[in-house]
Amino acid sequence: MTVSLDQTQLISDDGNQIVKRQLFVGIGVQKCATTWLYDILLDHPNVALSKRKELDFFSYHFGRGYQWYEEQFPADRHGCLVGEISPSYFVDANVPERLQAYAPEANLIVSLRDPVERAVSNHRHEVRLGNFHGDDLSFEAGLANNPLYLEQSRYGTYLQRWLRHIPVSRMLFLFQEDIDRDPQVIAQQVYRFLDVDDRHVSNAVEGRSNESVVHRSRMLEHARRSARDLGRLLGIDGVWRAAQKTGLQAVYRQLNRRPPEERIPPVSPETRQRLRLLLAEEIRLVEEITGRLLPHWRNQTSQ
Repeated sequence: MTVSLDQTQLISDDGNQIVKRQLFVGIGVQKCATTWLYDILLDHPNVALSKRKELDFFSYHFGRGYQWYEEQFPADRHGCLVGEISPSYFVDANVPERLQAYAPEANLIVSLRDPVERAVSNHRHEVRLGNFHGDDLSFEAGLANNPLYLEQSRYGTYLQRWLRHIPVSRMLFLFQEDIDRDPQVIAQQVYRFLDVDDRHVSNAVEGRSNESVVHRSRMLEHARRSARDLGRLLGIDGVWRAAQKTGLQAVYRQLNRRPPEERIPPVSPETRQRLRLLLAEEIRLVEEITGRLLPHWRNQTSQ
């Protein structure tokens, strides 16, 4: 049986079983707390997330077909809300139309942060992965090397494209600054938007996911991530979270992580201000679309 996950009623081949499977999708933006979002939904009893966080189906893997996509979700969580989170969706021009055609009633979660700080975090992420390396690891050098640093921070432009296919009423906008300030309140906001039990308190709600750090050994970090992802695929991610509570994660961080400023020079105030001017219209569009004033995005010069 191959059917759209967004249909409110799925009927088995024998014509008897009816199961509700409504779809929601986190569409990004990259480096805007999407891993935190995945983690606080992963242990919710009314939510069935994809077996791995970033399916990238509607962007990179659309050629695999709907059957492959539907097989990425737990088959034994009948009645649960089904969802996935793929930051690549936000900027991909093909995704809005593809997603709307497949799941016309899907709800979307859009997570945002100060667009300049997002670009800086993007740079640190690329250095951490080893995608950008050399003697000059400054943000300015990375910006010259990778146009997507700035492009992915053009939130207003991309939101306008999304709104041509999906109404704003089906979108929840999250701001990382709010998550940092009061993560439990924002987690409850997410649960209410998805119409699941908002009394749930996630084990991950206070966690910091995908911090911008530099690893002493990228091989060791790759092994850690592989073990975590394997646990999720096997359905034993609870064991991983239990191990975190024992203090093993703190020991690992001390041994294999160091602040990015040890290798990456600080971003100059002049660079930050130049980018804020370039992104001023994008910020205005976000304010217009979300109905929220964001003066700290225009004027912030710290970090």
